[in-house]
Amino acid sequence: MKFIETSPDIPNELIHEVNDGEVVFLCGAGVSRGANLPLFQELTDRVYEKIGESFDNEPAERIAYKRAEYDRVLRSLEKRTLLPGTDSRVREAVAEVLAPPPTPDLSRHVSLLTLSRDKSGRPRLLTTNFDTLFERAARADGVECRSHAAQSLLRPGTPGDHGILHLHGRLGDRVIGLDQSDLILTSADFGDAYLRDGWASQYVEDRMRVNTLVLVGYQAEDSALRLLLETLDADRERFRDLKNIHSRSCD
Repeated sequence: MKFIETSPDIPNELIHEVNDGEVVFLCGAGVSRGANLPLFQELTDRVYEKIGESFDNEPAERIAYKRAEYDRVLRSLEKRTLLPGTDSRVREAVAEVLAPPPTPDLSRHVSLLTLSRDKSGRPRLLTTNFDTLFERAARADGVECRSHAAQSLLRPGTPGDHGILHLHGRLGDRVIGLDQSDLILTSADFGDAYLRDGWASQYVEDRMRVNTLVLVGYQAEDSALRLLLETLDADRERFRDLKNIHSRSCD
């Protein structure tokens, strides 16, 4: 079986888990690429363009960019362009770049929402994307579901643990009445969420105890994927009760 048209065949065991509502799809930027939203490298490029900056005279940013460490690039860019008492120009640019297109192709989002049902038949989908295309897809498909973001996510397995779950935060969307949350965008944000405060790594660990994860729409150089896989790898060595994780491409 294939979850989406271009994906590889899926193991029967995983198909049964999906049908039983035991799987959570963890979706990355590749899912929204079909709706003309950028991956992390292009997002970084367009942020520089939006705020009229360059890394030509910034060795740290140039080196990090060549290493595909875009979270570190944006951290440095944000620090040097942030004026006291003002909002982050970098985050304002990110919101502009990731604004939903006028008529986006939401077919992938609808398909994944259809598959992402819990045992009660409610959508339950986890994403590291900031955009609100899953919410728009749900509305267009006539599906009612909640939207939660970042530290407002409920603990996995507790009542109310369903809807569209933005692990790294969510942009605002006036069209569907959603406010913006804090974003995990830069290396400093990732450090707080996964290391210093550790709430994001704890959430992933708890999720792995409750559900099988299927990663969709990630690339090997994604900062989000790198941190998630490092977290999962470390946790699996310590905790033998963690469920399986699968990865599927959107290409």
